[in-house]
Amino acid sequence: MLSMLLIDLKMKNIHSKKILSIIQARMTSSRLPGKVLFKIGNSTILKEVINKAKIFSEQVIVCTSNDSSDDEIYNYCQKINILCSRGELSNVFNRYRNTFGLKNIENCDWFARLTADNPLISINLANILINQITPSLDYIAYEKLIPNGSGIELINKKTFLNIDENLLDEAQKEHVTPIFYENCNKFNCLFIKPPTLYRLENLRITIDYEEDYQLLKKLYEIKKSITLEEVINIFNKDNALFKINRECVQKTLR
Repeated sequence: MLSMLLIDLKMKNIHSKKILSIIQARMTSSRLPGKVLFKIGNSTILKEVINKAKIFSEQVIVCTSNDSSDDEIYNYCQKINILCSRGELSNVFNRYRNTFGLKNIENCDWFARLTADNPLISINLANILINQITPSLDYIAYEKLIPNGSGIELINKKTFLNIDENLLDEAQKEHVTPIFYENCNKFNCLFIKPPTLYRLENLRITIDYEEDYQLLKKLYEIKKSITLEEVINIFNKDNALFKINRECVQKTLR
């Protein structure tokens, strides 16, 4: 009953606060180059992230690099009428900062950091986070209990823009948010427990390896634009399908 309720909620914007969603994307993945534009269901991996983010966001922006390798992403965004910002290839923090200098960007106090290789983000999980926003907070995320590939982080724009980029190390520049969760003594961070349904750390639904992609393709063959909640129901009934990427290991931050 609970799972069906959550699936019903996924199509509803059940919060009153407005946020931007900024999706970082690049073609030069070391393990699976070009993955963000791979076909999945009737769409692409990047478009699936965009479609889901549109439901809980005032505006969706793709954040890519100004390297020629990412011209394809920029052109794709132009084709589907999605705002796209560009910046340094290795300094993703700077890319996010450049985004706020774009014309036609909506004025929101908070933004979500999303990645283009996670097409199974949950609208329900996003709405729960957004409902936690208060002016006193700097960063909001889930505790590390949710499936690998379903993560969403919310960041206070004012706090973000006040960070001195020159003080960041390489990992903080590449991954954007470690400056917050590694320094909770300096920032007001909130980590919340997800609903019980989502507490599946052993479920891997990100796309880093060919095996990950093969799993996601099979899931999208079961249903076009499948949701995280529906994937969890499949996993709980019979997880044999998920053996495909069981040996894939997530890259560590440092």
